Amino acid sequence: MIRPDSGAAKILGKDSRSLKYDDYNNIGYVSENQVIPDKLTIAQYLRYLQRLYKSWDHGFANSLTKQLELPLDREINKLSHGMRMKTVLIAGLAFRPKVLLLDEPLTGMDTLTRDEVVDGLLQQADETTIVISSHELSEIEYFTTHIAFMDKGTLYFQESIESLKSRFREVRVKLSAEKDISHGLPESWLFPEITGHLLRFLESDYQGQEDLNKKLLRRFGAVTFETQPMNLREISKSLIKSKRNSLQ
Repeated sequence: MIRPDSGAAKILGKDSRSLKYDDYNNIGYVSENQVIPDKLTIAQYLRYLQRLYKSWDHGFANSLTKQLELPLDREINKLSHGMRMKTVLIAGLAFRPKVLLLDEPLTGMDTLTRDEVVDGLLQQADETTIVISSHELSEIEYFTTHIAFMDKGTLYFQESIESLKSRFREVRVKLSAEKDISHGLPESWLFPEITGHLLRFLESDYQGQEDLNKKLLRRFGAVTFETQPMNLREISKSLIKSKRNSLQ
């Protein structure tokens, strides 16, 4: 086991370093490179797992295999990457874990397969908390509720996606004359740039058009401006860049 240099992580309310055997019966793990007995058929593999878990939900597993049209009599080594990932995801959900950890589960899937996995599996995990590790923010943006970004052991931010999207806006302001923006701007205005009479920045504490207009009035007088919502990738890039700049 790799020991951390500092910090701690809790899962199911317990320190991750002190989990007992029974705790692991409530934790599922699925990786894109997961090793499974590929000489077995899908049906044989699921029956094998059923004997290992007292909490295995046979009806739930059957429902998912039918919904995702998995060929139960086909050997795992003859499955496409998408079919293989569907199989291990079903295996991860069917014993009804309290927490399911997914490591890059959507990598390499075509669009149709990815949508089937998201719609057919993740949304059916009634009481399971699903934690997804992914480099593709655009793939997870529309079905996750919270995000945390880590790099080399540093946690840059963690927040609900709803909160992030509501408080971030790309702003363009048309000024009446060229202005000095080297000082006196609110801290929530990230990466301000001015070209002629056009000011651009990212508002990280957006409270509505009226509130933003008041901020602009105090700094520049009467101006015209427009705002644009940002997607999760754009927001994450700006937060990471801001955090890294503050650490330099």
